[in-house]
Amino acid sequence: MDKKGTDKFTSRRRFPILRMMVNKGYIPVEKVRGNPLVRDSTDFTEVLINLIKAKIIDEEKVKEFFVDFLNAQPYERSKNDTEVDKGIIELIPYNFMSRKMFFPFSFQDGVLKVAALNPYDIDIIQQLKFLGIQNIRMYVATYSEIEKALERISASELTEAIESIDDEASVEEEIQGEEEINIQEAIVEAKEAPIVKASRVIILNGVKMGASDIHIEPFEKEVKVRYRVDGILRTYQKLPVSIKEAIVARYKIMSNLDIAEKRLPQDGRIRVKIDGKPIDLRVSILPTVYGEKIVMRIQDAESYLNLKLEDLGFEPDDLEKVRTQIYRPWGMVLVTGPTGSGKTTTLYTVLMERNTDDVNIETAEDPVEVSIPGINQVQVKESIGLTFAEALRSFLRQDPDIILVGEIRDRETAEIAVKAALTGHLVFSTLHTNDAPSSITRMVNIGVDKFLVATAVNLIIAQRLIRKLCSNCKIPADFPEEFWKGIGFTDEDIREATFFNHNPSGCEKCNHTGYKGRTAVHEILELDDEIRRIILTTANDQEIREYARKKGVRNLYENALLKIKRGMTDIAEVERVLVKD
Repeated sequence: MDKKGTDKFTSRRRFPILRMMVNKGYIPVEKVRGNPLVRDSTDFTEVLINLIKAKIIDEEKVKEFFVDFLNAQPYERSKNDTEVDKGIIELIPYNFMSRKMFFPFSFQDGVLKVAALNPYDIDIIQQLKFLGIQNIRMYVATYSEIEKALERISASELTEAIESIDDEASVEEEIQGEEEINIQEAIVEAKEAPIVKASRVIILNGVKMGASDIHIEPFEKEVKVRYRVDGILRTYQKLPVSIKEAIVARYKIMSNLDIAEKRLPQDGRIRVKIDGKPIDLRVSILPTVYGEKIVMRIQDAESYLNLKLEDLGFEPDDLEKVRTQIYRPWGMVLVTGPTGSGKTTTLYTVLMERNTDDVNIETAEDPVEVSIPGINQVQVKESIGLTFAEALRSFLRQDPDIILVGEIRDRETAEIAVKAALTGHLVFSTLHTNDAPSSITRMVNIGVDKFLVATAVNLIIAQRLIRKLCSNCKIPADFPEEFWKGIGFTDEDIREATFFNHNPSGCEKCNHTGYKGRTAVHEILELDDEIRRIILTTANDQEIREYARKKGVRNLYENALLKIKRGMTDIAEVERVLVKD
């Protein structure tokens, strides 16, 4: 049998209804014979959807055919729609309704009425019976009627989901070119209005709670919204899985990313105003097995611009050291710690203090977290060759007084930064190390000459963030003296201090966590002649650490004990973040 005969025979066997539609003149035979939209499918409902989308057959004609020749009952919204129990709608997977193009529109006396593009689709009936629905009456509807009904269902689910986090605050988006993008092409499972509302409310809620990050995570049966508040990530909302594509598309539009790209990670930025207050969000989108996950880092521009060094938790003697070094005419100041330890906040606060008309400040950042008036900020783009090293080379031709390098990652960047610090510039940068002494060995291991490190670096600030006790509900700590001595307090400390613990039940002010806000603990290492000698001879971080302890430099744990002594935090929080040396 030739291929032409095979196609004809196969179509007749697989799709007898399609053959009837051709015979009755609803579809020209030449439009289906050999057509991949028909040939490559094993599902007749899918074939109908493809033919309607390809405009080979009109959707009204499909409905007319089922009514006139197969005695199907027509769906009419004005006559047929009644209230459907929410439990019934939630029982049926939204993705299945969308793929098979059907929806329930009435449930009375144990009979579920269903409108479908193909009312004779056995898969729909079998699935509904599997879900425990035995009495089913099928009606035929057009593609558009079903599409609109599914949008109503999705919108209703979403509206209910966001009601609990709704707010009357004004949220304005600063989006470039939004009108040029047809959102309907990207959002097929939800209306624009509820998605826009949800996207704004999620951001608004995060800002109101003081979150540093918003996580929107797709899973098999739900979309989870989590906020990182005071360093702790918690789930605050669960949304219907049907909106996951729409919510991702919405945030991609807001951050000017490629809606069509779903296979690769993307990074962008959103700018909004909440009640007139500017908020920047750094957006990261990552493909996962259940869809694209969104993480947004909230950058409150005003909070950065209004901070002072006194607000960062420095002890008085440490603050004096820091302030002395950031006013030096040349040299390098390093801030070190893991991701989320507040390094950016510290550096931006330092820059704000030095940001005067007589100082030229250049920064290379990846990304630029917050725009600071009066400072020349450069966004590093390695994909086009604009690396930290390349930006630094250009800075040296821009007559800078102060240079900020967002992060020292490689030998080239480190060497240029060190040489800049030795040629009359004050250089600030960050490293990812555990404490201040190990930053020295890190620089040497990257490949910078010991002599250059010893000569250029003036100050190293290691830091972590710890949660503060809620002042409204903290409770006295009832531990014996031996306990406090065991963790490092002296007899004098114990006599002077009033120790507190967090309240496990918390209160409304702290969202029932027992903690409210965060402060930083620091290890401040000023490089003197002896430390420079150690670097030149061995560059051994343990030797530097031992010398610093003899000199009276407090490590991170010892600095945290001072916060416990003042009743700012408790031992449980310190032990969560730090390890006693």
